[in-house]
Amino acid sequence: MSGLPASDKDWRAQCQAKCKSSFGLPPKIDLNQLARNNGSVAGVFPIVRLSRLVQDLPAQHHIRELADIEQDATGAVWYEFKGSSQQGRRPRVWLKVQAVVTLICQRCLGVMPFVIDETVEFELFPNEAKANASDSVDEADPDAPEPLVADGPIDLLGLVEDQLILAIPYVPKHETCEPAKTSAGDPVEQVKRESPFKVLEGLKRDSK
Repeated sequence: MSGLPASDKDWRAQCQAKCKSSFGLPPKIDLNQLARNNGSVAGVFPIVRLSRLVQDLPAQHHIRELADIEQDATGAVWYEFKGSSQQGRRPRVWLKVQAVVTLICQRCLGVMPFVIDETVEFELFPNEAKANASDSVDEADPDAPEPLVADGPIDLLGLVEDQLILAIPYVPKHETCEPAKTSAGDPVEQVKRESPFKVLEGLKRDSK
């Protein structure tokens, strides 16, 4: 994939300018209040702070200071939450998140920068019962808002991390690359794993 959208470079600069700390970590806030006020909160922070996301990924670029973050940097996460409240409709919040994550291509086994550029809409509910009973929740409609129980201050870091995890491909691959070779010169993708049942049979024969 190519780099982050150039058209959003100013948006990323604004996210960085709105940071409240050196790392700009998302705070715990009341999303219902954010929606009622039609407010927004934005920032940027190092991807290494997302422990659930990075635990199964290769080493990510470690950003230590806010001043080190450029608008196209690998290892940074830019985010913005925008609230909206309209008469006759449940409060809603939009999350926009962008990041460049380091992955390993499963074809060539090389380093693969992967661009994430996601926007998701949340519809807020006071409890699970009302969220499950809502007619607006349509799992078959990809454009339907995601139900979100918001009965108090919410950890925005967790919401951002969830969205990034969903955006990571299960089998990342470059659009074009050559398959990695084994020591015998065979493509890694074509090397067949020996059946564990066949291995077990061999062990039984050796023990006789």
